[in-house]
Amino acid sequence: MKSCHESRRPTPLRRLLIAAAALAGIAAAPAGAQTEGGELVLAQGANPPSLDAMTSSSESARNINMNIFESLVTIDENVNPIPMLAKSIEASDDLMTYVFPLREGVKFHNGDEMTAADVKASLERYREFGATRGMLDKVAEIEITGEYEITFRMSEATPTFIEGFASPRAPAVIIPEEEAAKGANEIEIIGTGPYRFVEFVPDSHVTLEKFADYTANEDFDGPTGFGGNKTAYLDKATYRIIPEAGARIAALEAGEVQWADQLPVPAAKRLMSDPEVTVFEARQWAFLTLIMNWKLPPTDDIDFRRAVLYAIEPEEVMAIATEGFYDLNHGWQYPDRTYNAGDIGKEIYQVADIDKAKEFLGQSSYDGEEFQILTDPNYGEHSRAAVVIAEQLKGIGINAVVKQLDWATVLKIRLTDEDWNGWTLMQGLEPFLGPYGIAAKMTGEQPHQRGTDPVLDDGYNRLITGATVEDRQQAFADIQTAVYDLVPQIKIGDVGRMQAGSARLKGFKPFRAPRLNDVWLE
Repeated sequence: MKSCHESRRPTPLRRLLIAAAALAGIAAAPAGAQTEGGELVLAQGANPPSLDAMTSSSESARNINMNIFESLVTIDENVNPIPMLAKSIEASDDLMTYVFPLREGVKFHNGDEMTAADVKASLERYREFGATRGMLDKVAEIEITGEYEITFRMSEATPTFIEGFASPRAPAVIIPEEEAAKGANEIEIIGTGPYRFVEFVPDSHVTLEKFADYTANEDFDGPTGFGGNKTAYLDKATYRIIPEAGARIAALEAGEVQWADQLPVPAAKRLMSDPEVTVFEARQWAFLTLIMNWKLPPTDDIDFRRAVLYAIEPEEVMAIATEGFYDLNHGWQYPDRTYNAGDIGKEIYQVADIDKAKEFLGQSSYDGEEFQILTDPNYGEHSRAAVVIAEQLKGIGINAVVKQLDWATVLKIRLTDEDWNGWTLMQGLEPFLGPYGIAAKMTGEQPHQRGTDPVLDDGYNRLITGATVEDRQQAFADIQTAVYDLVPQIKIGDVGRMQAGSARLKGFKPFRAPRLNDVWLE
């Protein structure tokens, strides 16, 4: 058995013209003899809420969709933007125009060749239904400038545009033009990726199979991140939906699955002594947070939200919620990142201040109504955190109630203004990618907290348009200051993730979703 530790350090976009040829060789394919064929069975805890990749930012959907669909640009192993279906990214000096020559000969899973018409239709659909469609807000026009060329005309120069556009959170995937004319969750599941969709049986499994006509990107020497030169060795992949962690572990040990996600820490430590299993550790996996609903009493009251903030003891929550695999961190970026805002909020975060919490509660309009904490059993950290937070809040006189529902239902309810006040959520991809995703979910049309504030909106606009790194760092520092004042979300701490695979599984390396390309079974 071996233990693999993962640590990602994103670096900023180094230049505005990124040619695929210049990036060739960024990651070589695994050395040694790869085995063709076979079926990989993966175990994850929750159903994907949708396989319409544009519309869902859920990890349980992304785990699957990133192997089916591709986008114009994506991220490499170091979280730098790289071309994917685009041949290159060509930006004008004033950043008001971006030209994307397309790779020719790329096939959809229905056998049709991808052209600029498909790309434009897909991106226009993303403007309407994309879960992070705000990343296209500065694009004034998407123009077909050749059969294999798309041009963006910008309304405002945005130095961080390509970094945001490359995000895999809810990727701007390219689908056939005729599918792009359909509404959200009404499409046939057709992409350009190395694996094609076969079937989805809710609460049971999702099945993919190798796409024999996959068009690999030969401008790269090998795979990197979600892009590069990808090879499909497996004939088939099945994602089994197994909500109970114990059942996932039992299936792995019995050889029924060859990869399992979200392992309890004690079980992962036990598996480290099993020669038939490889355990993967990813320490900086996610932020554990409590999202506040600004539209429903009592959390529409800023003094009540501040009372909740001061009442929470982060270390107690983290120790129980994560079973000991955590780091205390007040920051809304990881400590080693470019946009870490230093000590802002640290004094508030470090330890609960019950007197201060009671003071704010007394200043609020709170009259004993329920504080509904929305959570789910599919992610153990969510449900355990909800229980501990509820008990801490009861200690200052808040009528906290845990409302546990399945993950798919939670994702629907949190998009409404009713039936919840707080929501326990691990945010993984957003901090991994940098400050933009975290800040974006507190602004725009669909902020997590259901309401907006001009201070947050201004900070986000300065973050994405700042001409220098220093300008953007100051903008994010201002956002972090506002978060500790306005309380759209409460940072509990940094969560690690334990995964494990069969010793027969080769080529696998943890990333933000399990990559089926360039892995095989011995």
